[in-house]
Amino acid sequence: MDPLPSPRESVTIRDASVRDAEHVREVERAVIVDGRGVVLGPDQVPELDGLRRQIDDVYRAMSAGDATRFLVAELDGRIVGAAELRQLAPALVHHVGVLSISVHPEYQRRGIGRALMTALVEHAEACGLERLELYVRADNERAHALYRALGFAHEGTRARFVRLPDGRYVDDWIFVRFAQNAQR
Repeated sequence: MDPLPSPRESVTIRDASVRDAEHVREVERAVIVDGRGVVLGPDQVPELDGLRRQIDDVYRAMSAGDATRFLVAELDGRIVGAAELRQLAPALVHHVGVLSISVHPEYQRRGIGRALMTALVEHAEACGLERLELYVRADNERAHALYRALGFAHEGTRARFVRLPDGRYVDDWIFVRFAQNAQR
Protein backbone atom coordinates (compact mmCIF):
# COMPACT_ATOMS: atom_id res chain seq x y z
CA MET A 1 0.00 0.00 0.00
CA ASP A 2 1.32 3.45 -0.91
CA PRO A 3 1.74 5.87 1.95
CA LEU A 4 -0.57 8.79 2.59
CA PRO A 5 0.84 12.18 1.59
CA SER A 6 3.58 13.35 3.92
CA PRO A 7 3.37 16.82 5.46
CA ARG A 8 5.58 18.13 2.63
CA GLU A 9 3.09 16.78 0.09
CA SER A 10 0.37 19.38 0.27
CA VAL A 11 -2.79 18.33 -1.58
CA THR A 12 -4.87 21.27 -2.79
CA ILE A 13 -8.41 20.76 -4.08
CA ARG A 14 -9.62 23.63 -6.24
CA ASP A 15 -11.95 24.49 -9.10
CA ALA A 16 -10.50 23.63 -12.48
CA SER A 17 -9.77 26.35 -15.01
CA VAL A 18 -9.53 26.09 -18.77
CA ARG A 19 -5.75 26.46 -18.35
CA ASP A 20 -5.77 23.10 -16.50
CA ALA A 21 -7.17 21.17 -19.47
CA GLU A 22 -3.80 19.91 -20.72
CA HIS A 23 -2.85 18.60 -17.26
CA VAL A 24 -6.28 17.02 -16.73
CA ARG A 25 -5.85 15.33 -20.11
CA GLU A 26 -2.55 13.83 -18.94
CA VAL A 27 -4.26 12.44 -15.82
CA GLU A 28 -7.04 10.99 -17.98
CA ARG A 29 -4.49 9.47 -20.38
CA ALA A 30 -2.59 7.81 -17.53
CA VAL A 31 -5.79 6.38 -16.04
CA ILE A 32 -6.98 5.08 -19.42
CA VAL A 33 -3.61 3.52 -20.28
CA ASP A 34 -3.50 1.90 -16.82
CA GLY A 35 -6.84 0.33 -17.74
CA ARG A 36 -8.07 -0.60 -14.27
CA GLY A 37 -11.65 0.43 -13.68
CA VAL A 38 -12.17 2.41 -16.88
CA VAL A 39 -14.49 1.96 -19.84
CA LEU A 40 -12.46 3.95 -22.37
CA GLY A 41 -9.83 2.46 -24.66
CA PRO A 42 -6.33 3.92 -25.16
CA ASP A 43 -7.45 5.56 -28.40
CA GLN A 44 -10.20 7.48 -26.56
CA VAL A 45 -8.20 9.99 -24.54
CA PRO A 46 -10.26 13.19 -24.47
CA GLU A 47 -9.29 15.86 -26.98
CA LEU A 48 -7.77 18.99 -25.47
CA ASP A 49 -10.36 21.32 -27.03
CA GLY A 50 -13.13 19.05 -25.77
CA LEU A 51 -11.79 19.22 -22.22
CA ARG A 52 -11.53 23.00 -22.45
CA ARG A 53 -15.17 23.18 -23.55
CA GLN A 54 -16.19 20.78 -20.78
CA ILE A 55 -14.55 22.95 -18.12
CA ASP A 56 -16.00 26.10 -19.66
CA ASP A 57 -19.47 24.49 -19.71
CA VAL A 58 -19.15 23.83 -15.98
CA TYR A 59 -18.63 27.54 -15.35
CA ARG A 60 -21.68 28.36 -17.46
CA ALA A 61 -23.76 25.88 -15.45
CA MET A 62 -22.42 27.26 -12.16
CA SER A 63 -23.27 30.82 -13.19
CA ALA A 64 -26.79 29.62 -14.02
CA GLY A 65 -27.14 28.33 -10.46
CA ASP A 66 -26.45 24.62 -11.02
CA ALA A 67 -24.47 22.56 -8.52
CA THR A 68 -22.29 21.33 -11.39
CA ARG A 69 -18.59 21.57 -10.54
CA PHE A 70 -15.19 20.43 -11.89
CA LEU A 71 -12.35 20.10 -9.40
CA VAL A 72 -8.66 19.28 -9.67
CA ALA A 73 -6.23 17.99 -7.06
CA GLU A 74 -2.75 19.47 -6.98
CA LEU A 75 0.11 17.80 -5.17
CA ASP A 76 3.34 19.75 -4.91
CA GLY A 77 2.18 21.97 -7.79
CA ARG A 78 1.23 19.10 -10.14
CA ILE A 79 -2.34 18.21 -11.10
CA VAL A 80 -2.75 14.56 -10.14
CA GLY A 81 -6.52 14.15 -10.08
CA ALA A 82 -9.81 15.52 -11.32
CA ALA A 83 -13.43 15.05 -10.38
CA GLU A 84 -16.71 16.31 -11.72
CA LEU A 85 -20.24 16.70 -10.44
CA ARG A 86 -22.96 17.13 -13.07
CA GLN A 87 -26.39 18.20 -11.88
CA LEU A 88 -29.01 16.72 -14.16
CA ALA A 89 -30.95 19.34 -16.12
CA PRO A 90 -34.46 17.88 -16.65
CA ALA A 91 -36.87 19.39 -14.11
CA LEU A 92 -38.02 16.10 -12.59
CA VAL A 93 -34.46 14.89 -11.93
CA HIS A 94 -32.84 18.24 -11.13
CA HIS A 95 -32.25 17.02 -7.55
CA VAL A 96 -29.77 14.41 -8.87
CA GLY A 97 -26.03 14.76 -9.40
CA VAL A 98 -23.69 12.35 -11.19
CA LEU A 99 -20.07 12.11 -10.02
CA SER A 100 -16.91 10.99 -11.79
CA ILE A 101 -13.31 10.92 -10.63
CA SER A 102 -9.83 10.22 -11.97
CA VAL A 103 -6.59 10.04 -10.00
CA HIS A 104 -3.28 9.46 -11.76
CA PRO A 105 -2.22 5.84 -11.06
CA GLU A 106 1.13 6.98 -9.59
CA TYR A 107 -0.74 9.02 -6.97
CA GLN A 108 -3.51 6.63 -5.98
CA ARG A 109 -3.86 5.30 -2.42
CA ARG A 110 -2.79 8.65 -0.92
CA GLY A 111 -6.19 10.07 0.02
CA ILE A 112 -6.48 12.25 -3.10
CA GLY A 113 -9.59 10.51 -4.42
CA ARG A 114 -11.20 10.74 -0.99
CA ALA A 115 -10.41 14.47 -0.81
CA LEU A 116 -11.90 15.10 -4.26
CA MET A 117 -15.02 13.04 -3.56
CA THR A 118 -15.54 14.61 -0.12
CA ALA A 119 -15.34 18.10 -1.61
CA LEU A 120 -17.90 17.24 -4.29
CA VAL A 121 -20.29 15.52 -1.85
CA GLU A 122 -20.15 18.47 0.55
CA HIS A 123 -20.71 20.91 -2.31
CA ALA A 124 -23.62 18.88 -3.71
CA GLU A 125 -25.38 18.69 -0.38
CA ALA A 126 -24.79 22.40 0.33
CA CYS A 127 -26.50 23.10 -3.02
CA GLY A 128 -29.49 20.96 -2.07
CA LEU A 129 -28.89 17.93 -4.27
CA GLU A 130 -30.67 14.96 -2.73
CA ARG A 131 -29.37 12.01 -4.74
CA LEU A 132 -25.78 11.49 -5.85
CA GLU A 133 -24.84 8.63 -8.11
CA LEU A 134 -21.81 7.25 -9.82
CA TYR A 135 -21.00 4.28 -11.99
CA VAL A 136 -18.14 1.90 -11.33
CA ARG A 137 -16.98 -1.40 -12.75
CA ALA A 138 -17.77 -4.39 -10.57
CA ASP A 139 -14.08 -5.37 -10.55
CA ASN A 140 -12.88 -2.03 -9.13
CA GLU A 141 -12.83 -3.06 -5.48
CA ARG A 142 -10.65 -0.16 -4.30
CA ALA A 143 -13.21 2.32 -5.66
CA HIS A 144 -16.07 0.37 -4.04
CA ALA A 145 -14.36 0.67 -0.65
CA LEU A 146 -13.91 4.42 -1.05
CA TYR A 147 -17.49 5.00 -2.14
CA ARG A 148 -18.91 2.91 0.69
CA ALA A 149 -16.73 4.77 3.20
CA LEU A 150 -18.29 8.00 1.91
CA GLY A 151 -21.84 6.75 2.42
CA PHE A 152 -22.63 5.42 -1.05
CA ALA A 153 -24.45 2.10 -1.45
CA HIS A 154 -24.63 -0.34 -4.36
CA GLU A 155 -28.08 0.24 -5.84
CA GLY A 156 -28.07 -1.71 -9.07
CA THR A 157 -26.11 -3.60 -11.68
CA ARG A 158 -25.82 -3.12 -15.40
CA ALA A 159 -24.99 -6.70 -16.30
CA ARG A 160 -22.28 -7.38 -18.91
CA PHE A 161 -22.03 -3.64 -19.49
CA VAL A 162 -18.26 -3.57 -20.14
CA ARG A 163 -16.64 -5.85 -22.71
CA LEU A 164 -12.89 -6.07 -22.23
CA PRO A 165 -10.48 -6.36 -25.18
CA ASP A 166 -10.07 -10.09 -24.48
CA GLY A 167 -13.85 -10.60 -24.85
CA ARG A 168 -14.65 -11.04 -21.15
CA TYR A 169 -17.55 -9.06 -19.70
CA VAL A 170 -17.63 -7.02 -16.50
CA ASP A 171 -20.76 -5.73 -14.80
CA ASP A 172 -21.09 -2.03 -14.05
CA TRP A 173 -22.47 -1.02 -10.68
CA ILE A 174 -24.56 1.99 -9.79
CA PHE A 175 -23.64 3.50 -6.43
CA VAL A 176 -25.98 6.02 -4.78
CA ARG A 177 -25.88 8.31 -1.78
CA PHE A 178 -28.97 10.13 -0.52
CA ALA A 179 -28.68 13.42 1.32
CA GLN A 180 -29.69 13.20 4.97
CA ASN A 181 -32.59 15.56 4.34
CA ALA A 182 -33.84 13.76 1.21
CA GLN A 183 -37.51 12.80 1.31
CA ARG A 184 -38.53 9.24 0.46
